[in-house]
Amino acid sequence: ELSPLDKVARLAGSQGNIVDALDEDTLTKLGNRVVDEYERDCADRSEWEKVALEALDSAAQDKPTEAKTTPWPNASNINIPLLTTADLQFNARMYPAVVKGDEAVLCKVVGQDNGKPKMAPHPQTGQLMPMPMLQPGPDGQPQPVVGPDGKMQPVWLVPPGAKSARARRVSEYMNTTMFYRMEGWENDTDALLMQLPTVGCVFRKVFTDKYKGVQSMMVPALKLVVPKKTRDLKSAPRITEKLEDVFPHEIRRHMVSGYYRDATEALAMDEEGDDSGARLLLEQHRYLDLDDDGIDEPYIITVDHSTRHVLRVEANFAMEDIKADEEGRVYCIERRDFYVKYGMFPHPKGEFYDIGLGHLLKKLGATIDTALNQLMDAGTAQTAGGGFIGAGVRLQGRGNRGTVRMAPGEYKVVDVAGDTLRNGIYERTLPNVSPVTFQVLDFILGFAREISGIKDVLTGEANNQAPVGSTLALIEQGLQVFNATAKRFFRAAKEEYTLVYDNLRLYGGDKAAKDYVEILDEQADFHADFNAKDMDIRPVSDPSTVTRMQKVAKAQVVQGTIPILAQVGGDPREAM
Repeated sequence: ELSPLDKVARLAGSQGNIVDALDEDTLTKLGNRVVDEYERDCADRSEWEKVALEALDSAAQDKPTEAKTTPWPNASNINIPLLTTADLQFNARMYPAVVKGDEAVLCKVVGQDNGKPKMAPHPQTGQLMPMPMLQPGPDGQPQPVVGPDGKMQPVWLVPPGAKSARARRVSEYMNTTMFYRMEGWENDTDALLMQLPTVGCVFRKVFTDKYKGVQSMMVPALKLVVPKKTRDLKSAPRITEKLEDVFPHEIRRHMVSGYYRDATEALAMDEEGDDSGARLLLEQHRYLDLDDDGIDEPYIITVDHSTRHVLRVEANFAMEDIKADEEGRVYCIERRDFYVKYGMFPHPKGEFYDIGLGHLLKKLGATIDTALNQLMDAGTAQTAGGGFIGAGVRLQGRGNRGTVRMAPGEYKVVDVAGDTLRNGIYERTLPNVSPVTFQVLDFILGFAREISGIKDVLTGEANNQAPVGSTLALIEQGLQVFNATAKRFFRAAKEEYTLVYDNLRLYGGDKAAKDYVEILDEQADFHADFNAKDMDIRPVSDPSTVTRMQKVAKAQVVQGTIPILAQVGGDPREAM
């Protein structure tokens, strides 16, 4: 009988769908468990999801405005596009900072890049010393090579600058992969930067496709369900992605290829045999103990939601993810990561789903809309006028008794004496809107602008006669919220690029190694450059300059140093 370690190793080595290794009773229980826990997670986040859906509708402004019946039919019903404006501003600032032409990834050199000399024992002391580089001297005997600095040149195991060269190669290849090999990565980034401020969080899924290679696709937060109290994705007990709009012909194609198990009868759409409608599949990344050793293993399980039929079970770990003690007892199996969360504002209660401007501006937006509608209705009432007509005044106006509607410049003939008409009509007068109302409205709008990061100085509407220093100070102050959000974005982007790096390293193989040389047009060792164990380089996102305004501020600071450089003997041309 196989040991627990051998059982887990066999699962780790399995390729593809292992559903045939499970009995029908186990699959039935598994399908029920996946769907039940998914629906419980959906119920837990229902309050967050409701606000997120309302925010998306408000930002898109695509829902028809319902007619109001108070204070009178078809009264004013303005919805100020505050959220839309904030989303457009965030996208306009972040998108050029994230996507600089066809570059997004910057590989950082870890540690020193001074080279690593080859060591050899000293002939007299035996102490390890750098091995000198030798060349024939005038007498034909080998002698050390001395550099221009007068120091002896060693034999290099790793020459100086090797890490920087490696970082350049990996950065270039990863940028080429993301911009020209992944389907729609840049378009997804643009869409992500529109949804992120509205909803509060968006996800990226990084995986390796058998035919297309490494791919990274955006997954809206509404389509990724995680227990609300989860701290982060790594510690989540389960992650469920909603695969919506999967049509029967796609499922049948996967059945024929063996990607899904045969479930033709279970997935019958209705009694008439109409199978043209789309289905909802659940792809759940979770832990299960299928080998009964007391340790849960990570799996990816695909289930049809309506029938609870399991279509696919796949092991989500490899041999290097299995942790065992010296006696071969397995104590931990790590899960392979697929998803990265991009967050806007961390939830104040510490919940998993971050909050966006849709959550923060919901009450303020409703207050602003109410105040504006009241102002518009007050103006309408004052303009339209109205009042009371005494019962003794009979206005015979083409079938109208007691009511006469007049267009501008029009005079009506009535069978009433002037004095009687004047005494029998009382016009209702309305007070003017108080200036305090406008002050309160402006006060509330100020709070909304501070939360959303919309400042006049950032949108180009500030006083252009103000001193440059004052303007830059206002810009710096206005960018505080934006800069914090940008840091969170770049932190998540670093995780995404690390997943892309790991996918290339783990699944690229000889095909990627050949492509690596062709892309770079130079001889390079793909497996050595994508070796994560030495930690010489790490892919990161480059947040060095977020906005053009910050570039201007830096340039002015450097410009101020030019006279000082000239006095101390520096080169002003470098500053310029």
